[in-house]
Amino acid sequence: MKAGVVAKTSPVIARQNFVVFFAIVYFSHGISCGQFGLIAQPLQFFMMTGLKLNAAQVSSCMAVMMLPWVIKPVYGLFCDFVPFFGYRRKSYVVMGNAVAMLGFLVISFASTLNVVLAALMFTAIGMAISTALMVGLAVEQGRKDGKSREYFAVQEFFYYGASIIAAFVGGLICQYCQPPVALHASAAAAVIPVTVVALLTALGLHETRASVSRRSIRATAVYLRRAFQSVQLRIVMTFSLLWCFCPAMGVPLYFFESNNLKFTQSEIGQLGALNSVGMLIGTVLYRQLMKRFSLSRQLLATIALACLSTLGYFWISSFASAAMLELVRGAANIIVILSLYCLAAEFCPPRVEVTVMALLVAFRNVATDASTFVGGQLFTHLFHNQLRPLVIVSLIAPLLSTLLMPLFFRSVVGSRQKIDG
Repeated sequence: MKAGVVAKTSPVIARQNFVVFFAIVYFSHGISCGQFGLIAQPLQFFMMTGLKLNAAQVSSCMAVMMLPWVIKPVYGLFCDFVPFFGYRRKSYVVMGNAVAMLGFLVISFASTLNVVLAALMFTAIGMAISTALMVGLAVEQGRKDGKSREYFAVQEFFYYGASIIAAFVGGLICQYCQPPVALHASAAAAVIPVTVVALLTALGLHETRASVSRRSIRATAVYLRRAFQSVQLRIVMTFSLLWCFCPAMGVPLYFFESNNLKFTQSEIGQLGALNSVGMLIGTVLYRQLMKRFSLSRQLLATIALACLSTLGYFWISSFASAAMLELVRGAANIIVILSLYCLAAEFCPPRVEVTVMALLVAFRNVATDASTFVGGQLFTHLFHNQLRPLVIVSLIAPLLSTLLMPLFFRSVVGSRQKIDG
Protein backbone atom coordinates (compact mmCIF):
# COMPACT_ATOMS: atom_id res chain seq x y z
CA MET A 1 0.00 0.00 0.00
CA LYS A 2 1.39 3.35 -1.03
CA ALA A 3 1.89 6.18 1.41
CA GLY A 4 0.17 9.48 0.93
CA VAL A 5 -3.27 8.11 0.06
CA VAL A 6 -5.26 9.72 2.83
CA ALA A 7 -8.36 7.59 2.47
CA LYS A 8 -6.33 4.43 3.00
CA THR A 9 -3.56 5.45 5.35
CA SER A 10 -5.24 7.85 7.75
CA PRO A 11 -5.90 6.71 11.32
CA VAL A 12 -9.11 4.82 11.89
CA ILE A 13 -11.09 5.10 15.11
CA ALA A 14 -14.73 4.15 15.62
CA ARG A 15 -16.71 7.28 14.77
CA GLN A 16 -18.30 7.54 18.20
CA ASN A 17 -14.86 7.30 19.82
CA PHE A 18 -13.07 9.86 17.68
CA VAL A 19 -14.58 12.79 19.58
CA VAL A 20 -13.66 11.10 22.87
CA PHE A 21 -10.08 10.66 21.67
CA PHE A 22 -9.81 14.36 20.79
CA ALA A 23 -11.37 15.31 24.12
CA ILE A 24 -8.87 13.28 26.18
CA VAL A 25 -5.85 14.43 24.17
CA TYR A 26 -6.73 18.12 24.28
CA PHE A 27 -7.66 18.02 27.95
CA SER A 28 -4.20 16.60 28.57
CA HIS A 29 -2.61 19.27 26.37
CA GLY A 30 -4.43 21.97 28.30
CA ILE A 31 -2.89 20.74 31.54
CA SER A 32 0.62 20.09 30.27
CA CYS A 33 1.29 22.80 27.68
CA GLY A 34 4.52 24.37 28.93
CA GLN A 35 3.80 27.97 27.95
CA PHE A 36 0.11 28.11 28.81
CA GLY A 37 -0.77 25.18 31.08
CA LEU A 38 -0.19 24.23 34.70
CA ILE A 39 3.50 25.19 34.66
CA ALA A 40 3.01 28.63 33.04
CA GLN A 41 2.47 30.78 36.15
CA PRO A 42 4.92 28.83 38.38
CA LEU A 43 7.55 29.34 35.68
CA GLN A 44 7.05 33.12 35.57
CA PHE A 45 6.86 33.17 39.38
CA PHE A 46 10.16 31.28 39.54
CA MET A 47 11.87 33.71 37.16
CA MET A 48 10.40 36.90 38.63
CA THR A 49 10.50 36.12 42.36
CA GLY A 50 13.03 33.31 42.63
CA LEU A 51 15.62 34.60 40.17
CA LYS A 52 14.73 38.33 40.38
CA LEU A 53 14.52 38.76 36.60
CA ASN A 54 12.74 41.80 35.16
CA ALA A 55 9.96 41.74 32.57
CA ALA A 56 12.36 42.22 29.65
CA GLN A 57 14.48 39.25 30.76
CA VAL A 58 11.46 37.02 31.39
CA SER A 59 9.90 37.94 28.05
CA SER A 60 13.19 37.09 26.29
CA CYS A 61 13.20 33.64 27.92
CA MET A 62 9.55 33.08 27.03
CA ALA A 63 10.16 34.16 23.44
CA VAL A 64 12.99 31.64 23.07
CA MET A 65 10.75 28.89 24.43
CA MET A 66 8.15 29.71 21.78
CA LEU A 67 10.55 28.93 18.92
CA PRO A 68 9.61 25.20 18.73
CA TRP A 69 5.99 26.31 18.26
CA VAL A 70 6.98 28.72 15.48
CA ILE A 71 8.50 25.93 13.36
CA LYS A 72 5.40 23.73 13.52
CA PRO A 73 5.22 23.48 9.70
CA VAL A 74 8.52 21.57 9.78
CA TYR A 75 6.88 18.89 11.91
CA GLY A 76 3.91 18.92 9.54
CA LEU A 77 6.16 18.37 6.51
CA PHE A 78 7.85 15.39 8.17
CA CYS A 79 4.50 13.88 9.13
CA ASP A 80 2.98 14.37 5.67
CA PHE A 81 6.03 13.16 3.73
CA VAL A 82 7.98 10.74 5.93
CA PRO A 83 6.45 7.84 7.91
CA PHE A 84 8.03 7.28 11.31
CA PHE A 85 8.31 3.58 12.22
CA GLY A 86 5.82 2.93 9.43
CA TYR A 87 3.19 5.47 10.51
CA ARG A 88 2.45 9.06 9.49
CA ARG A 89 0.45 10.06 12.55
CA LYS A 90 0.55 7.56 15.40
CA SER A 91 4.33 7.31 15.90
CA TYR A 92 4.83 11.09 15.85
CA VAL A 93 2.13 11.64 18.49
CA VAL A 94 3.64 9.00 20.77
CA MET A 95 7.15 10.39 20.25
CA GLY A 96 6.08 13.99 20.88
CA ASN A 97 4.40 13.18 24.18
CA ALA A 98 7.29 10.95 25.28
CA VAL A 99 9.76 13.81 24.65
CA ALA A 100 7.52 16.21 26.61
CA MET A 101 7.30 13.71 29.47
CA LEU A 102 11.09 13.51 29.74
CA GLY A 103 11.37 17.30 29.67
CA PHE A 104 8.90 17.72 32.52
CA LEU A 105 10.71 15.05 34.54
CA VAL A 106 13.96 17.00 34.22
CA ILE A 107 12.28 20.26 35.25
CA SER A 108 10.82 18.62 38.33
CA PHE A 109 14.38 18.22 39.67
CA ALA A 110 16.15 21.21 38.04
CA SER A 111 17.38 24.18 40.05
CA THR A 112 19.16 26.40 37.52
CA LEU A 113 17.63 28.55 34.79
CA ASN A 114 19.73 27.05 31.99
CA VAL A 115 18.63 23.50 32.78
CA VAL A 116 14.99 24.58 33.13
CA LEU A 117 15.03 26.41 29.80
CA ALA A 118 16.75 23.53 28.01
CA ALA A 119 14.20 21.05 29.35
CA LEU A 120 11.35 23.41 28.46
CA MET A 121 12.60 23.48 24.87
CA PHE A 122 12.15 19.70 24.76
CA THR A 123 8.66 19.90 26.25
CA ALA A 124 7.78 22.59 23.73
CA ILE A 125 9.03 20.49 20.81
CA GLY A 126 7.09 17.47 22.03
CA MET A 127 3.87 19.35 22.65
CA ALA A 128 4.16 21.24 19.35
CA ILE A 129 4.50 17.97 17.43
CA SER A 130 1.53 16.45 19.23
CA THR A 131 -0.77 19.46 18.76
CA ALA A 132 0.22 19.80 15.09
CA LEU A 133 -0.80 16.19 14.50
CA MET A 134 -4.10 16.61 16.35
CA VAL A 135 -5.18 19.64 14.32
CA GLY A 136 -4.22 17.83 11.12
CA LEU A 137 -6.17 14.75 12.20
CA ALA A 138 -9.26 16.90 12.77
CA VAL A 139 -9.05 18.20 9.20
CA GLU A 140 -8.26 14.76 7.80
CA GLN A 141 -11.14 13.03 9.57
CA GLY A 142 -13.48 15.99 9.08
CA ARG A 143 -12.91 15.87 5.32
CA LYS A 144 -14.40 12.37 5.35
CA ASP A 145 -17.36 12.86 7.66
CA GLY A 146 -17.97 16.64 7.39
CA LYS A 147 -17.42 17.24 11.11
CA SER A 148 -14.35 19.47 11.12
CA ARG A 149 -16.19 22.22 13.00
CA GLU A 150 -17.32 19.76 15.65
CA TYR A 151 -13.81 18.38 16.09
CA PHE A 152 -12.30 21.87 16.38
CA ALA A 153 -14.98 22.90 18.88
CA VAL A 154 -14.35 19.74 20.96
CA GLN A 155 -10.59 20.33 20.88
CA GLU A 156 -10.88 23.93 22.02
CA PHE A 157 -13.61 23.17 24.60
CA PHE A 158 -11.57 20.53 26.38
CA TYR A 159 -8.27 22.38 25.97
CA TYR A 160 -9.62 25.50 27.64
CA GLY A 161 -11.62 23.47 30.12
CA ALA A 162 -8.34 21.95 31.25
CA SER A 163 -6.71 25.41 31.16
CA ILE A 164 -9.24 26.61 33.73
CA ILE A 165 -8.10 23.92 36.13
CA ALA A 166 -4.43 24.45 35.26
CA ALA A 167 -4.55 28.23 35.79
CA PHE A 168 -6.44 27.96 39.07
CA VAL A 169 -4.21 25.22 40.49
CA GLY A 170 -1.06 26.95 39.20
CA GLY A 171 -2.07 30.12 41.04
CA LEU A 172 -2.66 28.21 44.27
CA ILE A 173 0.72 26.47 43.97
CA CYS A 174 2.43 29.85 43.58
CA GLN A 175 0.47 31.31 46.48
CA TYR A 176 1.48 28.65 48.99
CA CYS A 177 4.86 27.37 47.74
CA GLN A 178 8.28 28.89 47.33
CA PRO A 179 9.24 29.55 43.66
CA PRO A 180 11.47 26.47 43.15
CA VAL A 181 8.96 24.18 44.87
CA ALA A 182 6.10 25.62 42.79
CA LEU A 183 8.03 24.96 39.58
CA HIS A 184 8.99 21.41 40.57
CA ALA A 185 5.47 20.47 41.72
CA SER A 186 3.77 21.78 38.59
CA ALA A 187 6.30 20.05 36.32
CA ALA A 188 5.85 16.74 38.13
CA ALA A 189 2.07 17.01 37.76
CA ALA A 190 2.42 17.80 34.03
CA VAL A 191 4.14 14.44 33.48
CA ILE A 192 0.90 12.51 34.04
CA PRO A 193 -1.27 13.89 31.18
CA VAL A 194 1.40 13.53 28.48
CA THR A 195 2.05 9.96 29.62
CA VAL A 196 -1.67 9.21 29.29
CA VAL A 197 -1.74 10.60 25.74
CA ALA A 198 1.32 8.59 24.69
CA LEU A 199 -0.19 5.35 26.02
CA LEU A 200 -3.67 6.07 24.66
CA THR A 201 -2.29 6.80 21.19
CA ALA A 202 0.01 3.78 21.17
CA LEU A 203 -2.74 1.40 22.25
CA GLY A 204 -5.90 2.97 20.84
CA LEU A 205 -5.07 4.79 17.60
CA HIS A 206 -5.10 2.31 14.71
CA GLU A 207 -3.38 3.34 11.50
CA THR A 208 -2.47 1.40 8.38
CA ARG A 209 1.28 1.19 7.93
CA ALA A 210 2.64 3.46 5.19
CA SER A 211 5.76 3.40 3.03
CA VAL A 212 7.55 6.12 1.11
CA SER A 213 7.28 6.13 -2.67
CA ARG A 214 8.33 8.67 -5.28
CA ARG A 215 4.81 8.78 -6.64
CA SER A 216 3.26 9.65 -3.28
CA ILE A 217 5.95 12.27 -2.56
CA ARG A 218 5.33 13.95 -5.93
CA ALA A 219 1.58 13.92 -5.35
CA THR A 220 1.95 15.39 -1.86
CA ALA A 221 4.30 18.06 -3.21
CA VAL A 222 1.70 19.07 -5.81
CA TYR A 223 -0.94 19.54 -3.11
CA LEU A 224 1.50 21.44 -0.94
CA ARG A 225 2.31 23.82 -3.80
CA ARG A 226 -1.41 24.30 -4.37
CA ALA A 227 -1.84 25.23 -0.71
CA PHE A 228 0.93 27.85 -0.87
CA GLN A 229 -0.67 29.34 -3.99
CA SER A 230 -4.10 29.60 -2.39
CA VAL A 231 -5.16 33.24 -2.03
CA GLN A 232 -7.72 32.24 0.56
CA LEU A 233 -5.16 30.56 2.80
CA ARG A 234 -2.80 33.52 2.47
CA ILE A 235 -5.51 35.89 3.66
CA VAL A 236 -6.44 33.67 6.59
CA MET A 237 -2.81 33.35 7.71
CA THR A 238 -2.05 37.06 7.35
CA PHE A 239 -5.16 37.86 9.35
CA SER A 240 -4.04 35.38 12.03
CA LEU A 241 -0.58 36.96 12.19
CA LEU A 242 -1.98 40.45 12.78
CA TRP A 243 -4.72 39.34 15.12
CA CYS A 244 -2.42 37.56 17.58
CA PHE A 245 0.13 40.37 17.97
CA CYS A 246 -0.82 41.81 21.36
CA PRO A 247 2.30 42.84 23.35
CA ALA A 248 0.41 44.04 26.45
CA MET A 249 -0.78 40.53 27.30
CA GLY A 250 1.37 37.83 28.89
CA VAL A 251 4.55 38.85 30.72
CA PRO A 252 3.87 42.65 30.96
CA LEU A 253 0.36 42.05 32.28
CA TYR A 254 1.67 39.50 34.80
CA PHE A 255 4.30 41.94 36.09
CA PHE A 256 1.82 44.82 36.20
CA GLU A 257 -0.75 42.80 38.14
CA SER A 258 1.91 41.48 40.53
CA ASN A 259 3.91 44.65 41.19
CA ASN A 260 1.58 47.57 40.43
CA LEU A 261 -1.89 46.27 41.27
CA LYS A 262 -0.55 43.99 44.04
CA PHE A 263 -2.70 41.03 43.05
CA THR A 264 -1.80 37.82 44.87
CA GLN A 265 -0.49 34.85 42.90
CA SER A 266 -3.76 33.06 43.62
CA GLU A 267 -5.76 35.97 42.16
CA ILE A 268 -3.59 36.02 39.03
CA GLY A 269 -4.20 32.30 38.65
CA GLN A 270 -7.93 32.91 38.95
CA LEU A 271 -7.73 35.55 36.22
CA GLY A 272 -6.00 33.06 33.95
CA ALA A 273 -8.75 30.58 34.72
CA LEU A 274 -11.40 33.20 33.91
CA ASN A 275 -9.78 33.85 30.53
CA SER A 276 -10.08 30.12 29.83
CA VAL A 277 -13.70 30.21 31.05
CA GLY A 278 -14.31 32.95 28.49
CA MET A 279 -12.76 30.79 25.79
CA LEU A 280 -14.85 27.85 26.93
CA ILE A 281 -17.98 29.98 26.64
CA GLY A 282 -16.81 31.14 23.23
CA THR A 283 -16.51 27.57 21.94
CA VAL A 284 -20.09 26.90 23.04
CA LEU A 285 -21.35 30.13 21.47
CA TYR A 286 -19.44 29.55 18.25
CA ARG A 287 -21.70 26.83 16.88
CA GLN A 288 -24.81 28.88 17.66
CA LEU A 289 -23.34 31.97 16.02
CA MET A 290 -22.50 30.01 12.86
CA LYS A 291 -26.14 28.99 12.57
CA ARG A 292 -27.65 32.43 13.15
CA PHE A 293 -25.22 34.93 11.66
CA SER A 294 -23.22 35.26 8.47
CA LEU A 295 -19.47 34.91 8.74
CA SER A 296 -18.94 38.61 8.02
CA ARG A 297 -21.25 39.76 10.82
CA GLN A 298 -19.83 37.22 13.23
CA LEU A 299 -16.22 38.26 12.60
CA LEU A 300 -16.94 42.00 12.67
CA ALA A 301 -18.83 41.72 15.96
CA THR A 302 -16.20 39.58 17.69
CA ILE A 303 -13.31 41.71 16.39
CA ALA A 304 -14.98 44.84 17.75
CA LEU A 305 -15.65 43.12 21.08
CA ALA A 306 -12.06 41.87 21.37
CA CYS A 307 -10.59 45.30 20.57
CA LEU A 308 -12.87 46.95 23.13
CA SER A 309 -11.87 44.42 25.79
CA THR A 310 -8.17 45.04 25.03
CA LEU A 311 -8.76 48.79 25.32
CA GLY A 312 -10.43 48.11 28.67
CA TYR A 313 -7.03 47.18 30.12
CA PHE A 314 -6.18 50.88 29.87
CA TRP A 315 -8.43 51.40 32.93
CA ILE A 316 -7.74 48.15 34.78
CA SER A 317 -7.58 48.92 38.49
CA SER A 318 -9.18 46.10 40.45
CA PHE A 319 -9.64 42.37 40.46
CA ALA A 320 -13.30 42.75 39.45
CA SER A 321 -12.46 44.82 36.36
CA ALA A 322 -9.67 42.42 35.41
CA ALA A 323 -12.01 39.44 35.80
CA MET A 324 -14.62 40.94 33.47
CA LEU A 325 -12.01 41.83 30.86
CA GLU A 326 -10.49 38.33 30.90
CA LEU A 327 -13.90 36.74 30.36
CA VAL A 328 -14.81 38.96 27.42
CA ARG A 329 -11.36 38.82 25.80
CA GLY A 330 -11.24 35.04 26.06
CA ALA A 331 -14.66 34.55 24.46
CA ALA A 332 -14.04 36.98 21.59
CA ASN A 333 -10.57 35.62 20.83
CA ILE A 334 -11.58 31.99 20.58
CA ILE A 335 -14.52 32.75 18.26
CA VAL A 336 -12.17 34.51 15.83
CA ILE A 337 -9.59 31.70 16.09
CA LEU A 338 -12.18 28.96 15.48
CA SER A 339 -13.48 30.87 12.46
CA LEU A 340 -9.96 31.02 11.02
CA TYR A 341 -9.40 27.31 11.69
CA CYS A 342 -12.57 26.31 9.90
CA LEU A 343 -11.86 28.56 6.91
CA ALA A 344 -8.35 27.15 6.60
CA ALA A 345 -9.74 23.62 6.82
CA GLU A 346 -12.19 24.31 3.98
CA PHE A 347 -9.48 25.51 1.60
CA CYS A 348 -6.81 23.01 2.65
CA PRO A 349 -5.85 20.53 -0.12
CA PRO A 350 -5.80 16.82 0.74
CA ARG A 351 -2.65 14.99 1.92
CA VAL A 352 -1.09 18.12 3.47
CA GLU A 353 -3.58 18.75 6.29
CA VAL A 354 -0.98 18.65 9.06
CA THR A 355 1.41 20.98 7.22
CA VAL A 356 -1.22 23.58 6.34
CA MET A 357 -2.85 23.65 9.76
CA ALA A 358 0.58 23.70 11.41
CA LEU A 359 1.45 26.69 9.21
CA LEU A 360 -1.68 28.51 10.38
CA VAL A 361 -0.82 27.83 14.01
CA ALA A 362 2.79 28.84 13.31
CA PHE A 363 1.62 32.24 12.12
CA ARG A 364 -0.24 32.63 15.40
CA ASN A 365 2.84 31.54 17.31
CA VAL A 366 5.12 33.93 15.41
CA ALA A 367 2.83 36.78 16.39
CA THR A 368 2.64 35.56 19.99
CA ASP A 369 6.41 35.10 20.19
CA ALA A 370 7.11 38.54 18.73
CA SER A 371 4.54 40.22 20.95
CA THR A 372 5.98 38.48 24.04
CA PHE A 373 9.48 39.77 23.30
CA VAL A 374 8.43 43.25 22.12
CA GLY A 375 6.00 43.65 25.00
CA GLY A 376 8.59 42.84 27.64
CA GLN A 377 11.18 45.18 26.13
CA LEU A 378 8.75 48.10 25.73
CA PHE A 379 7.25 47.57 29.18
CA THR A 380 10.66 47.61 30.89
CA HIS A 381 12.80 50.01 28.87
CA LEU A 382 10.42 52.47 27.17
CA PHE A 383 7.24 52.59 29.23
CA HIS A 384 8.93 52.09 32.64
CA ASN A 385 6.63 49.29 33.90
CA GLN A 386 3.43 51.11 32.87
CA LEU A 387 0.77 49.10 31.05
CA ARG A 388 -1.37 51.88 29.55
CA PRO A 389 0.87 52.91 26.63
CA LEU A 390 1.43 49.23 25.84
CA VAL A 391 -2.32 48.70 25.62
CA ILE A 392 -2.51 51.37 22.91
CA VAL A 393 0.33 49.67 21.01
CA SER A 394 -1.53 46.36 21.32
CA LEU A 395 -4.53 47.74 19.42
CA ILE A 396 -2.55 48.59 16.28
CA ALA A 397 -2.13 45.13 14.72
CA PRO A 398 -5.72 43.89 15.38
CA LEU A 399 -7.08 47.13 13.92
CA LEU A 400 -4.83 46.70 10.88
CA SER A 401 -6.33 43.23 10.40
CA THR A 402 -9.68 44.89 9.77
CA LEU A 403 -8.20 46.39 6.59
CA LEU A 404 -8.14 42.84 5.24
CA MET A 405 -11.87 42.42 5.76
CA PRO A 406 -13.06 43.60 2.30
CA LEU A 407 -10.55 41.30 0.58
CA PHE A 408 -11.35 38.63 3.12
CA PHE A 409 -15.06 38.67 2.31
CA ARG A 410 -14.63 38.89 -1.45
CA SER A 411 -12.10 36.09 -1.74
CA VAL A 412 -12.66 33.68 1.14
CA VAL A 413 -16.41 34.02 1.60
CA GLY A 414 -17.01 34.24 -2.14
CA SER A 415 -15.08 31.02 -2.75
CA ARG A 416 -16.93 29.37 0.11
CA GLN A 417 -20.28 30.21 -1.49
CA LYS A 418 -19.09 28.70 -4.77
CA ILE A 419 -18.18 25.50 -2.96
CA ASP A 420 -21.52 25.38 -1.18
CA GLY A 421 -23.32 26.06 -4.47
